[in-house]
Amino acid sequence: MKALKHFLLVYDRRTGETDVRCEYPASEGRAALRARFKLERELRGEHDTEIVVLTGSSLEGLRKTHSRYFGGATGRALAAA
Repeated sequence: MKALKHFLLVYDRRTGETDVRCEYPASEGRAALRARFKLERELRGEHDTEIVVLTGSSLEGLRKTHSRYFGGATGRALAAA
């Protein structure tokens, strides 16, 4: 089994687009949540935006298990990749 990772996503409900902002190793779960909370503060008032941290072994796996965030668009490429 692959090691788990945390993915920080920004989902636009209007367009269905998902922006994969960052990927964190399993040991950095707290950092991923801190980044999420920071983005929530920055984007406060953007009612059609969801900021989430999803955990899985790969982004491709999350596309299958959390298709809600990937159904309308393919999702932008991970900036850090």
